Amino acid sequence: MLILTFWDSDAQIMYRTRYTTAIMAELTPSSIFPTLNIEYLPARFQNSFIAMRGGMGFEPSSSFTASGVMFPASVTYNILFNNLRKRIFNRVYNKCKSAPSKIATEIFGEVGVGNQFSTYSNTTTLNRSMAIIGVRQQVIFDIPPRPRVVFIRANFTPMIYTNKGFGNIELQKGGVSLGMSF
Repeated sequence: MLILTFWDSDAQIMYRTRYTTAIMAELTPSSIFPTLNIEYLPARFQNSFIAMRGGMGFEPSSSFTASGVMFPASVTYNILFNNLRKRIFNRVYNKCKSAPSKIATEIFGEVGVGNQFSTYSNTTTLNRSMAIIGVRQQVIFDIPPRPRVVFIRANFTPMIYTNKGFGNIELQKGGVSLGMSF
């Protein structure tokens, strides 16, 4: 006899973040101009989650003679650095007088890959592939009627880009992102 058991994955999640969709503004990971991105979390595990991002932004050409539009996309794996569960249990078990805080922070390490396709008004195209290594801090506002998460990311993004079939390696200093769940 075969018995299959299914349980809700939220019951196993140790960190407090529960959102699946967020909007974010990203600056300098792939351009000196900001992009507007949508982030989606397709998989959440006990100490980590996978984030997929895609968006659009304005970008001038390197010679500033033609403007363009860029379409960044990335997939990252985020793992919890701080042990939020241990802190909540210690607070509740030791003091037994207060509930877990309505405002909390989580810190995640982030690693992943991304791609950015840019097209310019003078019909030039540029395709950049990048590695993403970074840190992400989230502030959870667990206040009814709907909890919100505000996050900031800082990352280093070494890139490989191609322009008409030629590959170049560009080491950028990194970038920052600011986002909020909805």
